[in-house]
Amino acid sequence: MANQVIKEQYSTEPLQGALHVQIKFYRSVQKSVSKVERRRRLSGVHRPTTKPDIDNLFKAVTDACTGIVWKDDNQIVSTKSDKFYSEDPRVEICVERL
Repeated sequence: MANQVIKEQYSTEPLQGALHVQIKFYRSVQKSVSKVERRRRLSGVHRPTTKPDIDNLFKAVTDACTGIVWKDDNQIVSTKSDKFYSEDPRVEICVERL
């Protein structure tokens, strides 16, 4: 499923060479939190500290991009990852050739 979404978004040849990859993970706010806490989470004051772990999220996305965005994920030599709350859950990926 993730591979299909990536193929729809990225249609050129896989990148080659050393890469920097930045990934931002946006997850929804739990319905059980108060309105005050909801605002804190959506404003970035409180960030997600719950599972899944950021390294597992990163690995899932980079594996899904292999063969589509880049030839192999061993090309990634520099990374930055963040988890946020949002009313629009999504993953944003920025890839830069080094």
